Amino acid sequence: MIKIAFGMIVFEGDYVLNECLSQIYPYAHQIVIAEGPVKFWQDKGRTTSTDYTNIILRDFPDPQNKISVVHGQFPEKDQQSNAYMGLLHDDVDYLWMVDSDEVYKKEDIEKTIKFLESEKPTSVGVKSCSFFGGFDHYLTGFEQKTDNFLRIFKYEPSCTWLTHRPPTMNYKSGIKRKHVNSDEFYEKTGVMMYHYSYVFNRQVKSKVEYYEAKVSKHKCIKNYYENVFSRWKAASTVEKFLIENEYDGVHEWYPQYRGPCRTERFIGTHPQAIQENIRHLEKIANS
Repeated sequence: MIKIAFGMIVFEGDYVLNECLSQIYPYAHQIVIAEGPVKFWQDKGRTTSTDYTNIILRDFPDPQNKISVVHGQFPEKDQQSNAYMGLLHDDVDYLWMVDSDEVYKKEDIEKTIKFLESEKPTSVGVKSCSFFGGFDHYLTGFEQKTDNFLRIFKYEPSCTWLTHRPPTMNYKSGIKRKHVNSDEFYEKTGVMMYHYSYVFNRQVKSKVEYYEAKVSKHKCIKNYYENVFSRWKAASTVEKFLIENEYDGVHEWYPQYRGPCRTERFIGTHPQAIQENIRHLEKIANS
């Protein structure tokens, strides 16, 4: 069986971190993590996570010694991503990038492993089911655009991340590329990523603060948290519809830059670790 390492960068990402690790641990050859702030948060006096992130990383059960963590402060996410690369063993076949708010069903991980063994791609895009305002709605539109989330990469010793946006691996041997895009991967396997990126109040505030300063900048809706996210969460069904009409969706990017991004009702099932803890997570989401 191929050996998969999961790689993660995290800073104050305790929301579903435990659930993320619970789902991937049985299938991981390694889990390598770089924890700490980029310069944006360092300039605000932060040197490490101040929520439960470090406690979860320290206390998560690891009977097989799969988890390695490097703590630090980083110029940006490119450097943070490369900070864990030196922890990888030479026998790793694939590096599967996960964020701390991305959770996979165990059966989907098993399908992915079989796909990688049979198809032998060098990179794979994954379709995202990105939840918004809780656990009952998800984002459509550009959030589900082809290859919006590049996540799985063939690993070879000494390779590094070229960039974090979009995730791009730098191979020194010049290996022949075989990319499987997110639509093709979903059509062949039905695998998707359950992305809890717009669920928790505190997370959305932090995300928008960083993105408006460093990523989307003037393309970000002004006072997005108050004018869109919080309004939508508190609104009736009819009012939600009107808010989405006002902004052609609910994403923080102005729609003229990336297109519409409306919500749909989620009728599927969450990964097991989320299901088992969902009542507690719902309370945290609204705190």
